[in-house]
Amino acid sequence: MSVAEINTWHLARGFSGVGYHRIVHLNGLREAGRPIEQIGAHVKGHNTGTIGVVYVGGMSVDMKHAADTRTSEQKEALIAEIVDLRDRFNIRKISGHNDYDKGKACPCFDARAEYGYLFPDNSVAWTPADEMLQRGDHGPAVAAWVDQLGRYRHMIDHKWPVQPTDTFDHTIEIVTIWFQKLRGIVADGVVGPQTRDEMDRALSGKAPYLALAA
Repeated sequence: MSVAEINTWHLARGFSGVGYHRIVHLNGLREAGRPIEQIGAHVKGHNTGTIGVVYVGGMSVDMKHAADTRTSEQKEALIAEIVDLRDRFNIRKISGHNDYDKGKACPCFDARAEYGYLFPDNSVAWTPADEMLQRGDHGPAVAAWVDQLGRYRHMIDHKWPVQPTDTFDHTIEIVTIWFQKLRGIVADGVVGPQTRDEMDRALSGKAPYLALAA
């Protein structure tokens, strides 16, 4: 699987392109995906301040169940990639997708058990959750988001009635979904780091973010 194929797959899922920053192929080739300076889309709710690394594979030959399919070349390349990223960014710990979502098999092995010895703080299992706003929330952060929605509405001369409020109610959820769809990102009505980043781009007059140039 190529980076371009992953990018197409993630675009179809509503992401702004490939969600992983680094991809390790069967032959050990290490490739760039999403630019590291951009927030990833690799673990829902835990993307802020993290770097997403994926290896090609993870499924049985018949594609019916998850399996650790790493080749010897991939295993060597993964260690090299992890060490390079650790040293470049002073990363203190590692975790797998399945540490955050027990319903996920990936990466089909225990990343903390296998690579934890490379990190000084790996006794801390969890990365802090992304700051999220969603239906039912109240307060200044909601009011700030509603203000941004209103400012963007005026920029594009849209007639949607966004009134000042500090309550994330059904109306704000619907308008958030409208904004997300308009900008081509996951339309779930939840304001996370990628939705905030897209709003910053929108208010600056920039086109929607794409992980890879068309």
